[in-house]
Amino acid sequence: MGKDSMDEGQKWYLEYSAIGSDLSMVSEPDSGRQAQNFKDFRVWQQGQELVKLVYKLTRKFPKEEMYSLTSQLRRAAVSVPSNIAEGWGRNRIGYLSLGLCYSRGSIHEVESQLLNAIDLEYLTKEETAVAMDLIMRCSSGLLNFMSKLEAKR
Repeated sequence: MGKDSMDEGQKWYLEYSAIGSDLSMVSEPDSGRQAQNFKDFRVWQQGQELVKLVYKLTRKFPKEEMYSLTSQLRRAAVSVPSNIAEGWGRNRIGYLSLGLCYSRGSIHEVESQLLNAIDLEYLTKEETAVAMDLIMRCSSGLLNFMSKLEAKR
């Protein structure tokens, strides 16, 4: 099948799956060692920590928020480390880069939702300070990692 006869999804898959080498040569910026698993990445570890913080914070929300802001915040937080793991699992630098990009989007979704929780007076700025600091550090780490992977292409 020639590239001209493929639909857009097939073209995208072919283009993205061919991007970069496999992940045997990936290391996180400033870590100084090759990753053996997605769990080795500091940004994944920070994402896991954010999940725990978000679950702890959302326990304080009113019960009527269980299926709205609580659920949305938890899903966004879980997406941060999950997208890193999924990108790693696809074993291509291009997919890892895409997973990092999605994780960065999710982390700022969490930030926005925490700001909503403050505005709605479910949480205080003081209660969210640790999470907000972690969000900024992880966002910066993700951007740095993405830049490093982009330079490998």
